Amino acid sequence: MKKNILAGIAVSCVCIYFALRGINLSEVAATFRAMQYTYIIPVVLISLASLYLRSYRWGVMLDRLVSYDQWTLFKISAIGFMAIGVLPARLGEFVRPYLVKQQSGVRMSATMATVVLERVFDLLTLMLFLFVVLVKISLPPEIFKAGIVMLTLSLTVLTVLIVFGTKRDFSAQIIGKVLKFLPGRIGAPAARLADSFLEGLQLLPDVKKTLWVLLLSLLNWLLIGLSNYVLFYAFGIHLSIYNAFAILAIVALGIMIPAAPGFIGTYHYACVLGLTTFGIAKSQALSYAVALHFLQMSPAILVGLLLLPFQKLSFGGLVKKAEVCAENDSGQEI
Repeated sequence: MKKNILAGIAVSCVCIYFALRGINLSEVAATFRAMQYTYIIPVVLISLASLYLRSYRWGVMLDRLVSYDQWTLFKISAIGFMAIGVLPARLGEFVRPYLVKQQSGVRMSATMATVVLERVFDLLTLMLFLFVVLVKISLPPEIFKAGIVMLTLSLTVLTVLIVFGTKRDFSAQIIGKVLKFLPGRIGAPAARLADSFLEGLQLLPDVKKTLWVLLLSLLNWLLIGLSNYVLFYAFGIHLSIYNAFAILAIVALGIMIPAAPGFIGTYHYACVLGLTTFGIAKSQALSYAVALHFLQMSPAILVGLLLLPFQKLSFGGLVKKAEVCAENDSGQEI
């Protein structure tokens, strides 16, 4: 775990170096002084709306395992997304499954399947946006190739998950045969985890709900892309909404690289790289990247911290639970 954390910090440092290289910090300060701060309000409101929408979408995905009212979904989701933003090595991904287990007794591996599915829908949606954008504007071939790889990966993973979800008994038999080659002390727990994971994929046989989740994913990323566009006006950046969605996809590709908590460095460098590709001065691009990252991340972090007491948790206690869950791989005994 410590090696992963150190590696992430190293990656962030390298990205920060490239994002800052050749930058005149006095120009960055001047850009912030000239910024039209009134545009912060709609960007923050859109970020909060996205947080609410993501919690609702997750509730649809979770419904086959456990049904919660929207307030409960929002609390758990906000705390989970806060944890993703502040904890290293993706420890935050274990928080929502842990909270569901604590509240309802659902096995963490089953809930983790919905988290994996959520990420696949997000990736698929973002790559679809990227290819729509390519019809209107040109992007460097490296970004196009990365988009092709990620789109292929997301479609492949989604196809595999659909097979797992719709052919549960068949999938369980195949997985069981593979696990027979493992020692009993490993194979038996792994089989239980696999069975719980398959249970968490039972949304997929329901075509209407699956399409509803896809529609909600499109709406969520439309909102986030819109916030990118609104912030253009704050910095006097004269680019189209297609450029805003291109930045959305480029940043999404960038933050897939393991980094320090909150995607620090990878987020900023990817955003700067995208904006400079569109002819924006690097100092202005960096100012925009810093502001966008802060305005999109801080609402979820702040709301999550404020809601911790409602789950009878402290931040320190949450960190410890996340570490234990990660060390147990899926938290099956937590």
